[in-house]
Amino acid sequence: MYQFRLGKIGRETVSASNWIAPIALGVALLGIASASILIAIAEREIEPNAITCDRLLIAAVVFSIWNQVKTFSLLNPEGVSQSQPYTKRGIILLLIAGISFAISLSLWAWSLTQTSIANSTLLNNMMPIFTTLGGWLIFRQRFSPRFIAGMAVAIGGAVAIGIEDMQLADSNLTGDGAALVAAMFSAVSILSLEQLRVEFSTPIIMQWTSLAGGLFVLPLVFFTEGQLLPISLTGWLAVIGLGAISQALGQGLLTYSLAKFSSGFVAVSMLSIPVIAAVLAMIIFAEQLSLYNWLAFAVVLFGIYLAVSAKQTSNTNN
Repeated sequence: MYQFRLGKIGRETVSASNWIAPIALGVALLGIASASILIAIAEREIEPNAITCDRLLIAAVVFSIWNQVKTFSLLNPEGVSQSQPYTKRGIILLLIAGISFAISLSLWAWSLTQTSIANSTLLNNMMPIFTTLGGWLIFRQRFSPRFIAGMAVAIGGAVAIGIEDMQLADSNLTGDGAALVAAMFSAVSILSLEQLRVEFSTPIIMQWTSLAGGLFVLPLVFFTEGQLLPISLTGWLAVIGLGAISQALGQGLLTYSLAKFSSGFVAVSMLSIPVIAAVLAMIIFAEQLSLYNWLAFAVVLFGIYLAVSAKQTSNTNN
């Protein structure tokens, strides 16, 4: 059963008969899950910072064009005026959301060069745990013992993954750690986006956060890597896919869906991303996963589910 709520932006109540929101969320998850595959392809020609920069700047161009379309008001179901002024608070939050997301993407892209696609994607998607923890520290939200138990289970599963990687190679453990830190920065971005959705529509948020993140990473590309753009058609298709599919379509629709579904439902649905990515990796790269690996994944996913569902219950009771 879907959990619906009235979003912070918009005046229409979402009903179960609304089929657009579930489809949008499903497409968003597929788009985001495809990022790990596209990054692995792009990294054959350019480095992680360049990939992140290309992805964000391409998405910024996409949303900039979208926002300039004269009929945009017909495509904007959120009911937000596109001409409302930018406050100092809004600008700061846009910068925080964009830069923290860019750091998260760069760390995740680098982690994919050090560990398996499945491990990196799974640990990066522990973001709901850190988002919930940030809500407790910043907004003083209270959580039940179920949340504490879920977080402990998730951490236990992550440690199990790290132990297996440590037995294989130290660099894998480093890659897992980078993916975990990427999840923390992603949580900062999500917490900022929650506040931004009170003031701006999804396309406006995505345009400026993508631009801010891309410009933040751009100097790092020239100082640490040198090459910004791919050289082959395959490389170009990969970075264009990251910008248009993973960022513009995936992250854009995910941000849009937050106004239609409860945050708890969206967070739980994101737990399917590692599974999708692992299946794609097996199909495209023939990446093998051990039984131990699958069991550890299951433990982490179960722990995150417990923690996220506990957060949702706690918010309801407050």
